[in-house]
Formats: sequence, structure tokens, C-alpha cells
Amino acid sequence: MTLDPVVAALYAAYNAHDAQAAAALYAPDGHHDEIAMGQSRAGRDALAEGLSGFFRMLPDVAWQPLNAVRSGDHVAVFYHMTGTFTPRAPATGTRAVALDGMHLLKLAGGVIEMTQDYWDKDAFLAQIG
Repeated sequence: MTLDPVVAALYAAYNAHDAQAAAALYAPDGHHDEIAMGQSRAGRDALAEGLSGFFRMLPDVAWQPLNAVRSGDHVAVFYHMTGTFTPRAPATGTRAVALDGMHLLKLAGGVIEMTQDYWDKDAFLAQIG
């Protein structure tokens, strides 16, 4: 599978846990919608802040893109994500997490205008206890 260079760079930044590099791939007013959680972030600073928090929660998180479908300016990437959930209260212990999901991206002019992340919230909550 060959990913669009911008999409490949996004997954490389994700897997390097480099929130700033990932956010820099977005348009200045680009946004991300976390569908399962009903949350959105817009702008590079807010995107980097959200990713930094996510990387603290799952410090070894990794995404494996499995398949991609491109339609015009949109790309759907089906992925498998794994990591270790690390709660704020360490006494509760860590938990292994594995989820399948899909990112929908809108690209324009070599940057990301929008991403939406789809995954099963119930499966995630069951895994983190």
C-alpha cells in the first residue's frame, strides 16, 4: 500500500509521538474531529496540544495503516492502533489497548484541511477498565 506523502508523514509523526510535526502538516485553520468522543480541535496549536495529551495517555501508541482509499481530495485510511493506557492515577495500573479504526482526511494544496477519526468507544472503554 502506498500512502499519499502527506498522509504517510502524518502516520510517521504519530508513530514518533511528535505532536508538533503532526500539527504542522495541517493548514493553519485545519481541524480534527474525534467522532467517538464528540470533540473537535482547530488550529495547529490546539491540534498539537490534543496530541500531546493523547501521547501522555498512551505513551507507546502506534498506528499501522492497513488500507487506504482515495476519492478526490479525501483519503480514508483503515488502521490498527495499539498502546498501553496509562491513567492519571498510577495506582490503577496500565492496560493494553488494541483498536481498529479509520481516519478520514481532506487534503488540499499539500496540507491537511480536516481529519476525522472513527473507532469503537465501547471497545476502548472496555479495554481501559
